[in-house]
This record gives sequence, structure tokens and C-alpha cells, in this order.
Amino acid sequence: MKGEIDITRTLTRRSKRQSRKEIFGDFSKKREKTLKIATALAPVLEQIGVPEASEFVPDPFQLKAISLLEKTDVIVTAPTGAGKTWIAEKAIERVFKSGGRCWYACPLKALSNSIYSEFGKIFGQENLGILTGDRKENPSAPIIVGTTEILRNQLYDAMSEGEDLPVDLVVLDEAHYIGDEERGVVWEEVLIYLPTRVRLLLLSATIHNAKQIADWLTWLRSVPCDLVSVDERPVPIFPLFLFPEGELYPLNGKKGVLPIIAKKSSQYHRRRHRRTSFPSVAQILNYLEQANLLPAIFFFKSRSDCDRAVEQCLWALQKGDLEKEPMDYEFSSELLRFLENKSFLKNHRQLQALVEARVGAHHGGQLPIWKVLLETMMKKGHLKAIFSTSTVAAGVNFPARTVVLFQSDRFNGEGFVELTSTELLQMTGRAGRRGMDKIGFVLLYPGPYQRPDVIYDLLKSPPGSVESQIKVNFSMVLNLLLSHKPAEVMEVFANSLATYQSIAAQGDLLEKRDRIRQKIETLLVNARCKTFDELMLLRDKYKNTERDLEILTNEIAKESKLLALEPLVKPGAIFRTAKGDVFVVVRKEQVRGRAGIRCWRVTPILEGKSSKVRSYWVRLEKVTGILDAKVEIPEEIGRLFPEPWMKIVKHVCETGTFKGVEELEPDETNERWKELNEKAREVKDLLNKFPCNGCSLRMTCVEGRRSKLRKLIKKSMVYENQLHAIQYYLWKEFQRHLELLKAEGYVSKDGELTSDGIWASRLRLDQPLLVSECIRTNVFPDNDPVLLSALMAPFVNDRRTDKAGDYATYKANGKLYRRFSKLTKKLNPLIRRLNKEGFPCSPLSFWPALTIYL
Repeated sequence: MKGEIDITRTLTRRSKRQSRKEIFGDFSKKREKTLKIATALAPVLEQIGVPEASEFVPDPFQLKAISLLEKTDVIVTAPTGAGKTWIAEKAIERVFKSGGRCWYACPLKALSNSIYSEFGKIFGQENLGILTGDRKENPSAPIIVGTTEILRNQLYDAMSEGEDLPVDLVVLDEAHYIGDEERGVVWEEVLIYLPTRVRLLLLSATIHNAKQIADWLTWLRSVPCDLVSVDERPVPIFPLFLFPEGELYPLNGKKGVLPIIAKKSSQYHRRRHRRTSFPSVAQILNYLEQANLLPAIFFFKSRSDCDRAVEQCLWALQKGDLEKEPMDYEFSSELLRFLENKSFLKNHRQLQALVEARVGAHHGGQLPIWKVLLETMMKKGHLKAIFSTSTVAAGVNFPARTVVLFQSDRFNGEGFVELTSTELLQMTGRAGRRGMDKIGFVLLYPGPYQRPDVIYDLLKSPPGSVESQIKVNFSMVLNLLLSHKPAEVMEVFANSLATYQSIAAQGDLLEKRDRIRQKIETLLVNARCKTFDELMLLRDKYKNTERDLEILTNEIAKESKLLALEPLVKPGAIFRTAKGDVFVVVRKEQVRGRAGIRCWRVTPILEGKSSKVRSYWVRLEKVTGILDAKVEIPEEIGRLFPEPWMKIVKHVCETGTFKGVEELEPDETNERWKELNEKAREVKDLLNKFPCNGCSLRMTCVEGRRSKLRKLIKKSMVYENQLHAIQYYLWKEFQRHLELLKAEGYVSKDGELTSDGIWASRLRLDQPLLVSECIRTNVFPDNDPVLLSALMAPFVNDRRTDKAGDYATYKANGKLYRRFSKLTKKLNPLIRRLNKEGFPCSPLSFWPALTIYL
């Protein structure tokens, strides 16, 4: 089923150990080297070629977007390669020349590096800075390129200091990431927090509901947001299917996937739980070269598969199954120039494959500078192929003639799920280079996890709609409290895309609510309030003021009782509680800041049942009556009350009179008493000034529970609550996180960050509480950066499961193991508290620490 995780596949792929034959393919087996091309493909392949060179002329949609940006925010949706980045370049150029500052935000470091390299040639390296998790260069430059997380963090910092972010234009590339399950919340936060004076440009190839996003931004920022959209690809793409035997077919005919492809693919699919060899990448390269389909981008399921493909090409070179590329002058000059100041790359384990086979692996596990080298070489046409993972499709900024797909699913961090139309569009968008190709291709290769019918359907489907992914976490709460009071956070959630989409999805409910409001306004003809909004505002204020008065009245009554009892509650005094129990005061005693009495329960003495000494602590407000006589407290007392003393207590209680607390008079000279009564008078005066008091509808509006107006107001509020259910859910989640932060000492009772809360908010991690607890308990070393890096690794590890291993071997690394054990021992109580309060927190994995340390 679409979207479900294939756990079986995850386990089998991880558990099995592959042989050299399975890794590199069976090169001992004779293969047919000549590609057989289906007759139907002849006219398609004839279109391959370089278009005639012509002077660049901006497309109408590009000019329109630039023009609109002078007055409004703009969202641009256009296929990959259509020229969206050109719009950003011109927008940045205009702001830069006028002395302004710009921020270009990308979802991935790889894309940030690529844009940084391109912009450096346009605007000059001295005017450009880059801020990613890997690089921080020239951060005060007028033009900054970086990841969206860094931009969000800068907004947090600006808000906490009460300052305005010094930027005039923000470009959000790959804006469909707003709907990303893991990181979409970051994009949404940026859009919510960004000052309205900052011009906003969103770029994407895959937003189906772009109009809704534009409407939301207009509603959110009170600044018009225009949509510029174009659907036609600058370079058309054609789907192909290549069989391992060297037969190349079009993927589909007029009636769908070709029968021969459907039949053979199902055979591969049925063998999905068997051991299957790794595809012969070298042979595929040979076939693509024969059909003039290079250069190509191969999308694999994992980083290890990308590296395995490179190793296979090296093995094929040794066996003679792949021809060694001659060293031409342009390639060697470009490579030597690049390596001149980066000598460490000369020892890169994949450099030989780059030079001799003109291939390379481009994924998140590679050095950033290595990826820059591959991107540079690919853009200049020096490479045959790049092997990449589907997860970095958005960061691959080097279109090729052909994109090769080996599976119709992808790994999402937990298991394998089917590709979505948006993800496939990102991958196939790299096929066909504008100005270099007349046509691009997406080529499917069979395998146990390849379903041509799925790919065929997705190629015809529009991109998916972007749905809000905003969710509350501890990092968000800490950072919001830097610049907001808890009550103000509700407004942040009210402005979220989630709230907007929730309301838009309930159109019928919205109409019902509006009709109810209209009925209410017809009843307000003779009222002091003339509109529904005015009515609700005044009514809420009036009821809140009434509630404040009620709270003050109760507090005065409670305080009166305490003030009246205070001078009477002395050692030897006898009092009674609501349950009828009688106690003798031993002394006054505070427990956790609450006033109370340490006393002996003497009810059994009065009933003649027991003479055992029983000590209790009773809150002062529990006292309901006090005797008009006292007894002496024995200087020494054991387990039993002395007989004479018991007789005295019984006699005093029988002859004395209990006076009710309500009969006692408080000390009216007490400052607290006077303060409370003054507040009560002020609230009463405020209540009397409300226009509600002289309104003809007061009785039916505020007090008449069965009136028509009250019923309509109640119905309207029900509809309002349903419309804003997601907003209230987010608010409740915020409160739940807030209470735990208070309990852990990061937030005060008044909702302000403590000193620990302030520095914890700067961590900007997924698990700030765990890391801050390590800092609080001094677990991290002060002067051992290697050990510190290793201990931090479990907190940033993106794998969901620990690797099985020999813990005896782990213990051999004594220093690391001892420190990690200390860390987990310190964190376990917090982890248990988090789990108990409904914040799932898994035990930390040791293997990431070991991997870094070794």
C-alpha cells in the first residue's frame, strides 16, 4: 500500500552480507555488449542533440516575476531548468545595487554550495557569504547563501534581542519543503517570523496548491503575494526502459506500460525476497553511451550503493569491461586547477574512478569540497555519470541528459516507502539540460523494487499539495519564550499554515458560522454593541472582569480567615476541622511555603478510645473552629499521652465553646488585607463602567442562559472552536511542553525563561533538554574535543536503531565507554520523566560515539 513502510525489505537488506559477485556483478558471465534499440525509439533518439546557440532572452514569466517583486511578495512555480534562479539573481542584483541586503535560503548544504559558487562569479566573492552546518564564511556580507535552519536561527536571535533582522530580500528556494515531514516546521517558522517589510520570493517546481500558499502569505503578512506559474518544461523528457540483456524500449505506448515490460518486471518483483546481484553499472554506462544518452545521473537507494557503483566501475576498468577514458587537456587542466589548493583530495579513494571512468558518488557522506568538484566537472561536461541518492535530488544542481532509476520507492529513515509525484518530479527534473539538450530522458532499470506502472502513473500526476507540518517541540518553545509571553504564543499558532488550511478545508462550517453571526447582528439593533466582533470583545472582557472579581472575593474570604486565625493559633490552642476532628496546637510550621500547624490529634481521647500520641500537619485554611480555652503542652512526651493531661484536655473541650472561623474578625490594619480590598474596589469600579450595564440586552447577553441571543452566541463559539481545532491543539501542545520546562527549571512560574532556559534556547537542537542536562551535570569534557565530538554524536545521529555489536569490544575503549556510561546514567532519570509525561525519548545509541572516537 502506498506510504506504508516495507519493514521486511529494510531488515533483509541490512542483515544479508553480499559476496563480491553480488557487489560487482558477474563479470565472468559472457554478456551481450551491443545495445538493441526498439524500432519505435528511432525517431525519439534522433532528437538528441544540442540546440542552436542563441542570445538569452528572458521568458515572459521571468519578466513578470521581476516586475511584481517591486511591489509584492512572489511565489514562482516552474519546472526544473525553466530559469527560476535567474529571477532570484535579478532580484538580488536590484536590492544589492540599491545598498540592501539579501538572504538566499536552501534546504540542503549541497544546493547552498552550488548557489554560492554561481553567485560568487556574478556578484563577486567579497560580497558573498555562506552559512551552513559545514561552512561559515563572510557572515556579514550583503548577500548570504545558507540553509533555512540558519535563517530561522537568525530570526530567533533577532526576536530575542528585540531587533529587526537586517535583510531586505529573502529567497526561499525549493519552497515545497514547507510540506516536508521532518523540516517543514522550519520553513513555516521563517515565514511566520519574517518582518513584513522584507520582500519575499519563493521558488519551487513542485507546489500543486501554490495559490493557497500565496493566499496564506497575503493573510499572514498583510502584504499581497502574487503567484507566477508555468507548467511547460524547457526541455521535454521521454521515459525509457532498459533490460539487463541490453534491450532498450520506450516505457509506455498509447495504452500504458508496454506489455513486455509489465510482464518481465513482475517476474523481477516476485523475486524481491531473494538475494539479487547489484545492477551492472558499468554495462549500463556502456549501453547509455551507445545510445548517446550520457551524461547521466544514477539515483540509488543509499550512500553505500553509490560508493559500490564507483567501486564496480573501477573493477570493470581492471577487467576490461569499461574503457579507460583518455586524459584530455581541458579535463586535466580543470582538475589540476581545482586540486592545486586542496591537496588532501589527491588521496580521495574515488579520485581514480573520477579520472579513469569519469564517474563519481555525490551524497551526504562525502566531503563538501568533493561534491563541489563533481558538480563543477559535471556542469562543464567532463563526466559520464554521477551516482546520487534520491534524498538529495533537491540538492543536485547539475542537470544531465538522462536520469536512471533503479527502484520506485525510497528510504525515509525508518523503512522503504513508495515515491510520491513530488519526489519523482524532483529527480526527473534533472533530465535534459537547457541550452545543451533538445530532449531529456528518464530511464528505468528492472529490479525487485522497481514497479514501472507506479513510475508511469507518477510521471502523469501533478505534484502533491503542500500541507503544513508545524509541530511543537522543546526547541521551539524555548525560542518563542525569548521574545513572547506564553499568552502571545497563541497568536503565532493562529497565523500558521496549519490553521489556515484547516479553516479552508471546512468551507461549509465557515458558511454556517457566518450565517449565525449575521443572525446575531440583527438582534443588536438596540444594543450598545453594533457588530458581532464588538459584542464578543466586550462580552469576553465583561465576563473576565466578573471572574476577576469573584477570584478576589474568594481570596479576601480566605485571607480574612487566615488573618483572623493567625494570632489565636498558639501552642496549646485547640481547634476543629470540617470533618469534626479535634487537634491541639504544638507549633506553627510551614511546609513547601504553605502556612500550617504541627499538632496532636486528640479526638480519640475525647471518645475514650486511645491515648497514643499522633502527630499531624494541618493546613491553616482547614481550621473551621477554635476553642475559647487552651491547655499546657507537656515538656516531655513519649508514645502515650500522660493520664492527667488527657483528663485536662477532655475537661477543657467539654466546658469550652468552639467559635467558628467565620465569626472571627480579621486584622483590618494588615497590609495584605488592605491591598486585596483595594484591588476588589478597583475591579468593581471597572465593572460598573462597562457599557453592558446600561444595555437593553444585558440580561439576555450576559446572564440569560436560555435567551435566543445566548443560544446563538454559544452555537457560534462551537463553530469557531471546530474551525480552530488545529490552533487549539498546537496551543495545548505548547502548554504541555511549557509545564515540563517549568518542572525542569528552564521556565519560571510566570512563564519567563530562567538563566538555564536562556542558554538552552541557544542550543538549537532536536533534543535540547538532553544536551542541556549533560551540560548541567558536567558530563562533557572540558579539554578533549575528540571525546566531546564522540559524546555529541548520539544526539545528532539520524538512524533510528542501534547497531548490534560486541559490547566487550566497546568496553575495550575504556575512556569513551566510561564517559558514555556516566552520560547515560545522568540522563536516564530525565529520559524516564520525559517518557512518563508523554514525550517519547529512546535510549541513546553507543555506536555513533564509537564511530567518531575511532
